[in-house]
Amino acid sequence: MIISGITHYSRLAALFVIAFALTACGGGGGGGDGGGFLPDPDTPNNLALSLTIEKESVPANVAQRPAEADSPHVAQIAIEVSDSGTGLPVVGAEVSVSFTGTRVGGLLSEEDLAGGVDETLSSVSVQTGANGDARIFFVAGTVDGEASLRVRAERSADGSTAGGAEVAASILVVNTAGPAAALEFTGPFIEAIRTNRVEVGLAPDETVDFQNGTYSRVVSVTATDANGNPVATNTPILFRLIDAPLDGYPESGPGSFVIKGSNGNPLEGNFSFEAAGARFAALGARVGDRLALDADPDGRSFFHAGIRTISELPEGEPGSLLIRTDEEPFRVGEDQGANVPYVIGRARVGNIQSLAFTDANGTASTLLTYPFSNVGRTALLVAQTEDFSVSRVFNPGGPVYLGSLEEEGLTLTASTRTLTSNVTNGVVSLCVRDGNQVPLPAQSIQFSVGDTFGASVDVNGQGSSGALVTGAGGCTSAVVNVRDQLPGSDEITLLFSVQSLGEPSEVEVTILASGSGNLIGNLNCSSRTLGLVYLTDSGEPIPNALLSASDFTWPSGSPNFIFTPASDGGSSAGVTDSNGAVAVRYSITLPQPEENDQTIEYTATFETGSGDAQFDFRCGFTVAGTGPATDPQLVIQTSTLPDATDGSAYSTLLESSGGESGSQKNWTLVFNDGAVGLSVSNSGTSGALLSWASPVTGSYDIVVEVSDQGGQVVSKTLNLEVVDP
Repeated sequence: MIISGITHYSRLAALFVIAFALTACGGGGGGGDGGGFLPDPDTPNNLALSLTIEKESVPANVAQRPAEADSPHVAQIAIEVSDSGTGLPVVGAEVSVSFTGTRVGGLLSEEDLAGGVDETLSSVSVQTGANGDARIFFVAGTVDGEASLRVRAERSADGSTAGGAEVAASILVVNTAGPAAALEFTGPFIEAIRTNRVEVGLAPDETVDFQNGTYSRVVSVTATDANGNPVATNTPILFRLIDAPLDGYPESGPGSFVIKGSNGNPLEGNFSFEAAGARFAALGARVGDRLALDADPDGRSFFHAGIRTISELPEGEPGSLLIRTDEEPFRVGEDQGANVPYVIGRARVGNIQSLAFTDANGTASTLLTYPFSNVGRTALLVAQTEDFSVSRVFNPGGPVYLGSLEEEGLTLTASTRTLTSNVTNGVVSLCVRDGNQVPLPAQSIQFSVGDTFGASVDVNGQGSSGALVTGAGGCTSAVVNVRDQLPGSDEITLLFSVQSLGEPSEVEVTILASGSGNLIGNLNCSSRTLGLVYLTDSGEPIPNALLSASDFTWPSGSPNFIFTPASDGGSSAGVTDSNGAVAVRYSITLPQPEENDQTIEYTATFETGSGDAQFDFRCGFTVAGTGPATDPQLVIQTSTLPDATDGSAYSTLLESSGGESGSQKNWTLVFNDGAVGLSVSNSGTSGALLSWASPVTGSYDIVVEVSDQGGQVVSKTLNLEVVDP
């Protein structure tokens, strides 16, 4: 065998030897009338190149295992360079090996192979040793093909290419993987569907598009051959989707397919299908819809699993249809009769990228995209090979279009937290949103009632416990009726909850006690505000009542409670307005971070002047630890603010010190205390500019916060006085 003008002398099992001597002019043959393989007597000291390749062929490195000298996918290329005139070895000759065609692998020097270098090269150069020899290693890639190589030797003394030698060689990379014999849906998204966890975070390569209102989630299948090995890289896999028509979505949950059954009878090796008693067209089937056969992959009719396109719904035969003849017919196998589960429908809401290719592990991945408005919807997925020989249907019978947990988890909100005693048709609007604040339709909300003290509580006709389901906007209404709540009895707690990862999201609605006043609080720890409402047992507001705070525990600083409307004695106490309401502002100064996390709790008791009603205030915070100190502690240096003048633009600098050296400090106005228009913006590396275009007369206790890129966060309460001109 002659390769590039070089004689292939022997091929012995796993030994491939190429020996060749080239004359001057870059190895292209001798001068004069002599043969191309003889030294040119007028050009002495040309190089001769002898090449020994350890293996004629190697298996593809589908699993991408590390390269070692004895690895089956590694072949040694032994090179000897000698003087063509004397036959003596040439020491220090420059030898290079490179690809001349498609790269189906890579090259490593002997030193890099021994050193465990992972990344192979398209070209490697080395120098010959004391015996005029050198070794370079070929490492197979993940795909098969022929690796065409060029081996070149040059004298290195003067850098001249004259008198060099060159030889071409090839190594065959073969893939031993068989055709696909099985497909299996995999991945965290699929597992979340299987376990009915409708709230999972986004995985790598998955996205949420707020502008278009869509989620894109990764769907993967693994393809294996009959021996359980990954199929060849770049094996095409087709994906299909059915998500309509459905019945019961979202009013009753995720919904179920309208056109389905368990008595399907495909004609093996043909294009007709029937199901006794079915009414395909009457239920909305149409030409072009998909017929998915959901046969048990481990059952006797497994070979029928797959999806086809409907080409005809014969008139007068409501339970019969034909599939397209330009697709594959139903597979041939043992006729099991009319017992194949089926679904008929189409992709109306979401979409799936139809074609994907397997990677080195036999995994093919695609993207499933669906709108926010249909989160919680049932769908069916199918993966199959191009020739229809292997298919897998994923039909969980529940939600496939999932929301996303992200960092915030699911959020359950209620339109009110209190209902009057013995309420009739009291309405509580409940809404569920995912971690991206996307409404969750078809989401189950569980409810239960605590001790009723002899009263009867009913929610939506289900009694004192049950479940509600959110509608298209992620909301639903609970209609509450309470009877026989005795005077003087305690308040009743109605608990609504949705299951999330970890702790559920819960909302408590209080049914007020009968026969006494009630002080209701709406506490917002992050904004340092508390709204209090004083009501009778029938829910009527109680105006002109004195409210005050007592028995407070404040780990650091002072609460500085400010009541609005204030009492005659000052703003440290309040008087309810005509709606029985009082607004309370307060200050919380968190301690400076320490090495370990700190859990801080602030408590107080608010009570009416008559002492008949109380509200327990409780705010908890966690101050993240700094860990072992590597940077100076971050501190807000500004302790006082210059006064502002009503109506005149105001600005002043805030300063910090410490924190991560050289990093940008980010400032935030955490609480403006009603100073609408007041803002803070970064100024320089450590400072910030506090500004207000049009100040309004008053005294404002604001809270600012600064953080660095090392994770330190500190906040501080500052007083801003706005005086009259």
